[in-house]
Formats: sequence, structure tokens, C-alpha cells
Amino acid sequence: MIELRNTTLGYGRTTVATDLTLTIPTGSVTMIVGPNGCGKSTALRALSRLIRPTAGTVVLDGADIHGLATRDLARKLGILSQHPTAPAGIRVAELVARGRYPHQGVASRWSAQDEAAVAEALRLTGVAELSAEPVDRLSGGQRQRVWIAMALAQRTPLLLLDEPTTFLDLAHQLDVLELFGALAAEGRTVAAVVHDLTQACRFATHLIAMRDGTVIAAGSPRDIVTPELLRAVFDVEATVTVDLDSGIPHVLPLRTVRSTARGPLR
Repeated sequence: MIELRNTTLGYGRTTVATDLTLTIPTGSVTMIVGPNGCGKSTALRALSRLIRPTAGTVVLDGADIHGLATRDLARKLGILSQHPTAPAGIRVAELVARGRYPHQGVASRWSAQDEAAVAEALRLTGVAELSAEPVDRLSGGQRQRVWIAMALAQRTPLLLLDEPTTFLDLAHQLDVLELFGALAAEGRTVAAVVHDLTQACRFATHLIAMRDGTVIAAGSPRDIVTPELLRAVFDVEATVTVDLDSGIPHVLPLRTVRSTARGPLR
């Protein structure tokens, strides 16, 4: 399990969240949703140890994440940040292979297990045919799938991904989201920041809804996605129906309900 405990998060003098507690259940597909600027990505960056809380603790498997050695952490935790960058000229297979670095010792050589992990990651993300291509020549969607492949190649029990479906067309979005479900079925834990509430309702087993640096609700989508939640989190009036066979909530936004005190939508 990984969690934030009573954390204060921010950048420089700007505080994004105060006393934020957030838990990613083991074996779940957890999706974090909320309006722009609510602290979703900041929370994920804190869970990923990309930023350090000014107060509180980030706990991974019962230990303070900031006390772990970098290589040990990389064996437990795979990360896809929001704006990853690759060295100029690096090829797809070379970038994905970097996901195996945490498993390489000083004297260890590239192994058959490493080769298999890279091949599987390329296959699962549909970029095997691009393995010899320079990453900087790919489309945005192709590059995004390559970055996901690198995270998968780490074969960590926990994956944290910030907007993993960015740049992907609809078919590849569905492929990636279904892959998350398959990983969870194998016992791995996936947490992602997403913007599409409909996809979150369909694919998440655990949903966290945030606003203004605070968790407004957390739980199964079928339990927490209500018209009241949508109004409180997104300033949206909506109807919510539930599919009787799957239990998946379906959201139909109707109108914004911002108060005059918050100002009009611009």
C-alpha cells in the first residue's frame, strides 16, 4: 500500500494541499479525478517521490518513502510523469530497456529476463514494430505508448501514471485502460490521474475525487459517483444512471452551476 498521511504539498511558496491524506489500495486500479488545479498531479508527484512534502509522510509498504534507496524504490514503483523527455536520437527499444536499469547490478549483464520484460512491454503497448525508430520522430500518441512501455518494463508491483491516455486516440485509450485492469488482475496496483470521468467510472475499481487540494470522496465509482458529488467537485449539474448489469455509473452533464462568487466560466 502507498499513501499520503497528513501531507502539505506545494512548489516553493505556493501551497497546493494542506493536511492531505490519500490511500491507493493494493491491487486496485485507482483513478484520481477533479478539476484543473485541484492537486491531482501534485498528489501523484508526492506519491512518486518527485516532490517532498513540507509536512506529513508518504508511506510505501509501511516505510517512509524518502528513506528508501533510489534503486530499491525503482524496483517497487514505476512512474509515468506528465511531461517525460527522452535523450535526442534514442530509439524506442533503447528507451524501453531503461526500465530494466533498477534490476541491473554493478556486475550483472543483460539477461534473458530483461529481454523478455522489454519484449512484453513493447507488445502490450502496441509499439513493437516501432522498436528501431528514434523516439523523437514518433507522433505524440506513439511516444506516450513508448513511455508506458518503459514503465511496464520495470515490472514493479506499483505503477503511478499522470494522464496516461494523453495524445492517444480512442482505440489506444481503451487498450491502455484495459491493460491496467489486466495488471490489477495479476495483483499489481495501478494509480492514474485522468480527466475523462466516463472512462474513470468504467475502468477504475477505486476512485478518488479531489477539489482544492482535498479528497472530497473515495471509493468504488458505483458508490460515490452521484449528482451531489459532481456538483461539489466539478460545479456541474448532471444526471447519473447505473447500468444494471455492470453497476457502472453513466454521467450525463447538463450545465455548470458555478456561483457568481466564483465568477463565470472563461
